[in-house]
Amino acid sequence: MSDQILLTVEQVAGEFQLSPQTIRNWIHGGALPAVKVGHVYRVKREDVDAMILRHQGETAPLATHRDLWSPETLGLPYRRRDGRRQPSIWDGANSSITPPKRA
Repeated sequence: MSDQILLTVEQVAGEFQLSPQTIRNWIHGGALPAVKVGHVYRVKREDVDAMILRHQGETAPLATHRDLWSPETLGLPYRRRDGRRQPSIWDGANSSITPPKRA
C-alpha cells in the first residue's frame, strides 16, 4: 500500500477542473472509487487514471469516430422524430438539390 498515491477530493477536482462537489457526486454515484478516512475521501491515483482512460474514447472529437469513405457518417449526428432526413448530395436519386449559383 505504501507505493499507492492517494489524492484528496480537492486534488482530483483541480486535475479535472471541476468543483469538489462534482467529484463527491461521482464518488457517491459509484463512478469513481474512493475510501473514506475519517470525514474525508481519498482517491487512488490509478483509479483517476483508469477513469480518464475509460471515458477518453467517449469524449473524443466526432471526427475520430467517422469513416471518411462513408459519406453518410460525415454529417452531424441527429435523429428526426418522423424518420425523414434532409436530402443529401450523396443521394444520386434526389434531383431537388441544386448547387448554389455563383455571382
